[in-house]
Amino acid sequence: MIRLAEAVRSTTRGLFKAVSRFPLTVFCLGCTTILFCYMVSLHKDPGLFIQKLMFTFLLGSFLGVAAQFGCERFQRLQKMRLIVYLISALLTFGYYLILLPVPGITYAVRARTLVAVFAMFCAFMWVPSFRGRADFNSIALTHFKMAFTSVSYAAVLSAGCCSIIAATDTLLFRVNEDIYAYTLAFIWIFFATLYYLSLLPHFNSTDENEQAYAEQAASCPRAFEVLISYIAIPLVAGYSLVLAAYFFKILFTLQWPSGQLGPMILAYSAAGLLVFILASLLENRFAVVYRKVFPRALILMVVMQLISVYIRLNAYGITESRYYVLLFGVFSLVCGVIFSFRPVTKNGISPCWRPGLPYSRCCRRWMSLPCPVIPRSRALKTC
Repeated sequence: MIRLAEAVRSTTRGLFKAVSRFPLTVFCLGCTTILFCYMVSLHKDPGLFIQKLMFTFLLGSFLGVAAQFGCERFQRLQKMRLIVYLISALLTFGYYLILLPVPGITYAVRARTLVAVFAMFCAFMWVPSFRGRADFNSIALTHFKMAFTSVSYAAVLSAGCCSIIAATDTLLFRVNEDIYAYTLAFIWIFFATLYYLSLLPHFNSTDENEQAYAEQAASCPRAFEVLISYIAIPLVAGYSLVLAAYFFKILFTLQWPSGQLGPMILAYSAAGLLVFILASLLENRFAVVYRKVFPRALILMVVMQLISVYIRLNAYGITESRYYVLLFGVFSLVCGVIFSFRPVTKNGISPCWRPGLPYSRCCRRWMSLPCPVIPRSRALKTC
C-alpha cells in the first residue's frame, strides 16, 4: 500500500512537472481534447472551423516539444525560453492563418500538416544530440520505450474505465453513450501524451540525477531486445524478400507497377529505418546482420520506387501525393547511403568527433563541459 501511494505521488509529480516543462504542448493537447469532445457531442460532421483548429493544435503540440528540447540543448535559448515559446505560439497561429482561407480540408492540407508534424518530430528527436551532446540512438530508444509504456498504461486505463462505465450502465442507471468517447478522448489524447512527456528525461542536463535517469531510461531490457531482434527484424527481412522478388519480376517482365509500389516502399522505409535505429544499440547476431544488410537493401528498393515515380510523373504529371512520395524517397535514399558507410554511433550525423582527435579534447572543444556529461560510446575513446 505504501509503495502504491508512493507510485501515485511520483506519477502525479511527473505529470505536473511535464505541464511546466511543456506548457505549449499541454495547452494544445487540452484544446484538442475539448474540441474532440465537442465534435462528439454534435453527432454530426464538425464545421470547417473546428477541423482547422484541430490541425492547428496538432502542429502546435509537436512544435512545443521541439521548442522545449531546443531550449534544453542550447543555453542561449534557455535564457530566452519565454521568447522561444512566444515565437512558437506565433508560428502556430500563423499556421492557422494559412488554413483560414482554405475552402476545405483536402488531401493537400492533410499531407502538408503531416509533413510539418513529421519535421517537428525529427527536430525534437535530433536536437538533443546536436554536435554529440547526447547519443542519438539512446535518445530514440528512450522515446520508443516511453511511448510504449504510455500506450500500455493508456490501454489498461481505457479498458478499466470503459468496464466501470458499462457496469454502471448495466447495474445502476443509464449512462449517456457519449461518455465512452469523452473518456477515451481524455485518456488517449491528453493523459497518454502527457504521461509520455513526463517520462522523458532532460537529455542535456548537467545534473547528476538527471544524467542517471537518462542513462537508466536508455537501457535496453531483455523483452525489448527480443521484440526488436526476433520479431521486428525478421518481419522487415521477410518484407524485403517480397520486394526483392518483385524487383526481379519487373526485370524479367519489363512491366513497371501502376502506382501501388510507392506507398508500400514508403511504409517499408519508415518501418525499416525505425527498426534500424532501435537495433543500433544491440549486439546480437540478428541486429548486427540487419545493420549491415538493411541500408543496402533500402537503396535498392528506393531506387526502384524512384524509377516508378519518374515513370508516373512522365505519364500523368506531378500531384501532391507523388511529390511527397518522391520527397520521402529521396530522404530514404540519403539515409540508406549514410547508414551504409557510417558507423551506428554516427546515426545522428554528429560532427563532434573526428579521427585522430581524442574524445576528451572533442568534448571540451565543442561543449566546454566535463567529459562525464557526454554519453560514452564503444566506438569512441572514453574520457
